[in-house]
Amino acid sequence: MELSTFIDDLVKNVFTDTPREMLNGNTEYMELEEWSSLTAFSLIAYIEKTFGKRLLLPELLKAQTIEELFLIINS
Repeated sequence: MELSTFIDDLVKNVFTDTPREMLNGNTEYMELEEWSSLTAFSLIAYIEKTFGKRLLLPELLKAQTIEELFLIINS
């Protein structure tokens, strides 16, 4: 999966209230208005369902940008 496809999927499945134009690899997703603990758990569930990778909360919080998150998932 490419980064742009990953971002498109995030808009559809996790960040549903954020316009796609606001998201790119450098976006600090925890700074988005809709970010909350519920969004964090939704993101973790999306990653596990889509990528089959169990992401722990400390790993999620380590990634500051969408691209950093993407790299963690694909490592």
